[in-house]
Amino acid sequence: MATMANRRWTAEATLFFAISVLFFISITSFDPFVSSYAAELGVPSVLIGSMVGITGLASMVARLPVGIVSGFLSKRRLFIQAGFALTAVSWAIAYIAPGAATLFVGKLSNGLAGSVWVIYTVMFASYFAARDGAKAMAVISVASPLGSLAGSTVGGLVIHAFGYAAGFIVAVLAALLALALTAFLKDGDAAEPARASLDRRALAAQFADGRLWAISLLGIVVQMTMYGTRDTFTPLMAARLGADPIAISWLANTHLMMFALSTALCPWLYRRLGLGRTGVLGFALQGAAIVAMAAARGLPMLFAMQAVAGIAYGMAFTFLMSIVLESARPQEKTMRMGFFQSMYSVGVFAGPLLLGLLVDGASEAAGFAAWGGLSALGAVLTALLLRRRRASRAKEANVPGSPEKEGYRAAVQDH
Repeated sequence: MATMANRRWTAEATLFFAISVLFFISITSFDPFVSSYAAELGVPSVLIGSMVGITGLASMVARLPVGIVSGFLSKRRLFIQAGFALTAVSWAIAYIAPGAATLFVGKLSNGLAGSVWVIYTVMFASYFAARDGAKAMAVISVASPLGSLAGSTVGGLVIHAFGYAAGFIVAVLAALLALALTAFLKDGDAAEPARASLDRRALAAQFADGRLWAISLLGIVVQMTMYGTRDTFTPLMAARLGADPIAISWLANTHLMMFALSTALCPWLYRRLGLGRTGVLGFALQGAAIVAMAAARGLPMLFAMQAVAGIAYGMAFTFLMSIVLESARPQEKTMRMGFFQSMYSVGVFAGPLLLGLLVDGASEAAGFAAWGGLSALGAVLTALLLRRRRASRAKEANVPGSPEKEGYRAAVQDH
């Protein structure tokens, strides 16, 4: 009987993982081409930045409320289904009536659908025994780079063969397939822990936590620098250097593959360098790569710097995910992660918009130099945060376990 239960549990987890991959395919398949398509439509740089950034703004506003309300109502599956339906309808409209307005609506829908990701992490964990929670988070984290890589690859092939508008169909088909598969999902048994998220005192305590705000600020920085470059202005650089849609998709894929590799190697880096040095090095490397991108005179150098930026982003972002849940009680983790994800979504919105203003007002080189400096500032702020963290942990000598190991085990990946 136990064996049958384990098989059923494994089948449910496998199904949910497949749906999670389709989730990222549906919301990322057109991302590498948004800026080049918008430029072809005659959209100015500032509006291109805001068009890309609206995804982060929508996610920022919706993510924490979605996480809290869906858990309280015990209707997580319904929210997941609503996200897929919204994606399918929005991108279908963009295909039927292609233009700047429908492209903007599609990117807005990506942000609203993407806000549901906080539900995925909690719901996936409900298919596992409590002792396997860390394993669940490690497994579900792979869905982000895997789905994004598959989405941009398929999207690039379709766009290369049939044109930009055809790329919208990739998102529609992925969302519809995932929506059909959700009929076989169960909501799981994680409702009770999520109800704690509505405890006003617990919520107030999270808002008053200075350390959480500091980690969230660093999350904003790392997302600003990544989304302002990889998903917005780096593709435009590539297009000017002669890249076709296939090459542009693989420029994004290079970042995704290096990001995935870097994330997988983080436990080893923590042992070799230490948790803190890994984070500082990640921010510093990302800054250097962004500055060097503006000096690229050909696609090989641009691809090389994109690879370095992907490795650096994986180091910096995984470091933040590794420390955000430290010392959090089990009933606080969903709330704390929801807060962190909502805050770093500010960077997803602000990065493309502000870099667009810099590119329009000054130059592309100046904008990339500023974003490189912002990432370097993130390295300095990380070092200061770690100094305070060490001082705090010295006062709490009775806290069991190694923070570097426990922090990584608690990590949850989101894109």
